[in-house]
Amino acid sequence: MVTRYELPTVEDLNRLGERREQAISIYAQTSPIVSERQGSFLNAKSGFDTAITTLRTAGLSHATESALRDQWSAIADGIEPWNRLSASLAIFISPTDSDVYVLPNRLENQQQAADYFDLGQLVRAVTTPQEAYALTLSANGWNLWVATPTSRASELELVGDHPTDAADATNKATIRGRGHANRLVGDEGRKTLLEAYAKRVADAVRAELARVDPNDERPLFLFATDPLLDLYRSADPRRRIVTVPGAPDELRPDQIDEPIRASLAELNAERVDARLEKIGNDVSAGLVLTELGDIARASASGAIATLVYDFTVDVFGTLDGGTGEISYAGDDARGYDLLSRIAVSTLQAGGEAIAVRSDEVSARIWDGGPALAHLRFPLA
Repeated sequence: MVTRYELPTVEDLNRLGERREQAISIYAQTSPIVSERQGSFLNAKSGFDTAITTLRTAGLSHATESALRDQWSAIADGIEPWNRLSASLAIFISPTDSDVYVLPNRLENQQQAADYFDLGQLVRAVTTPQEAYALTLSANGWNLWVATPTSRASELELVGDHPTDAADATNKATIRGRGHANRLVGDEGRKTLLEAYAKRVADAVRAELARVDPNDERPLFLFATDPLLDLYRSADPRRRIVTVPGAPDELRPDQIDEPIRASLAELNAERVDARLEKIGNDVSAGLVLTELGDIARASASGAIATLVYDFTVDVFGTLDGGTGEISYAGDDARGYDLLSRIAVSTLQAGGEAIAVRSDEVSARIWDGGPALAHLRFPLA
C-alpha cells in the first residue's frame, strides 16, 4: 500500500489507467475534525464492502477476494491517512497493489468495481486549479497564507522587511487613542492611518507574491473587517480578491482553508464557463463534439485539445483503445466508467481534461453534458 500526499502526474494516471484483473475505486469524503475520523473510515469501508458485493455477483473467486481484502486491511490498519487533515481520500485497490491519495479538496462519495480504476474525480483534482493565497488583516497585524493542491492553508514565509501592524506602519505608538498629540484625531484620523497601513500591507503583499505568482494568476482571499476590508481592496486593484468578512486575528489554519476550498469551486466554474464560451466560437469550423461516441473516437486518434466532462455522471461500457469505439453496458453486463477512460486517453495524447459538475457550468454551448470536446483538427 502506497499513501501519496502529492497529486498524480500524467504518468501516474497512465499507470493507474491500465487494465487490471479486478479494480476497486473508492472516493471517500473525510474530515479534518478529530472526532469525525471514525466516520471517515466507515465511509471508505462502506465503499469497499459495496465493491466486493458487486464483484461477488460477477463471480469473484475466493483467492482474489482474499487478495483484495489483504490490500484493504493494509489501508484500514494504516494510521497516517486517517489522521491526516484531508477532505477526501481516493483509494485504488487491485489484488496485487493499492494506492491512496490524500486530498485537501472535497470530492464526491463514490465507488466502482470494474476492470479499470475510475479516475474521473482524480483527474478533477489534478487538472482543476487548487492553489490560492490568503491575507488575514487587522490593525493588530497581518499574515500571508498559501493553500496548495496537496496541503491546507499555511503561513507563507516572508523574505522582506515589512511593518508588523498598523502602529508600526504609521510610526505611531497606537492608532486607537482619541488624543490630539498626533494631530490625527477621532474616527477620521484613525481611518487616515488605517488607509496608510492598508497601502503599506498591499505593497508588502505584492512584493512577496511577485516571487511565487508573478502574473497574479491565483486569487487572494482577504480575511478582514471594515474599514480595512475596503481600504485594502482599493490599495490592491490588480489581483483577484475574494473577501471573507469577519475578525481574522484568532483564525486557525483550517478556518482559513475551508472558505478557500468552498470558493475555489465557484472561481474555477467561472474560468470553465469563459473557456467554453471561447470554444463555442469554433462550432461552425467542425471543431466541437458533444456526442460521446464521436468524442471517444476523437480521443483515440489524439484529436482532442480540450475535454470537458461531468465527473459526477457514470456512463458504463467498454472502450476500444485503438479505434475509440464504445459499447454501452447493459443491465446484466459489466463495464467501467467511459468518461474516466476517455479523460485518461485525452491526457495520454497531450490534451487537456477538465472535470466539472454540470450545475457549475452555464455556458451556452454546454447542454448538460456529459461531455464536450474541442478538437485540434476536424475529424475525417
